[in-house]
Amino acid sequence: MKLNPYLNFDGNAEEAINFYKDALGGEIAMLTRFEESPMPTSEEEKQRIMHAQIVFGDNMIMISDTMKGTPFSTNGNIQLSIGLDDEAKTRKLFDKLSAGGRITMPLAKQFWGGLFGMFQDKFGVDWMLNCAVKE
Repeated sequence: MKLNPYLNFDGNAEEAINFYKDALGGEIAMLTRFEESPMPTSEEEKQRIMHAQIVFGDNMIMISDTMKGTPFSTNGNIQLSIGLDDEAKTRKLFDKLSAGGRITMPLAKQFWGGLFGMFQDKFGVDWMLNCAVKE
């Protein structure tokens, strides 16, 4: 069993896909636009992303745009958490993913021994990074 997060956007999914692909060092495994589906689509929706997959390491994030007029909000109770074991890689990833966003807890060593930080990225997605610090 594997859990894969699915992120929704309101017309800027393609920008998010490219941002996450670069930040996470991943590849776009699939990308389908609404114009490629058999369902009726307005001209302004045709270039929106119907479904995309970004694969990085043994992980995958799925992404799509909402249909025009569908309620959309980034205010939720979900945070994506990435566990790492390399401090330099953790700092680099934190800097890349948080660029243009809002840091809610700076990356710092914590009482449990980990290097931990939290932020909301520029797309409104909440993230937590935790690195198991080697003593």
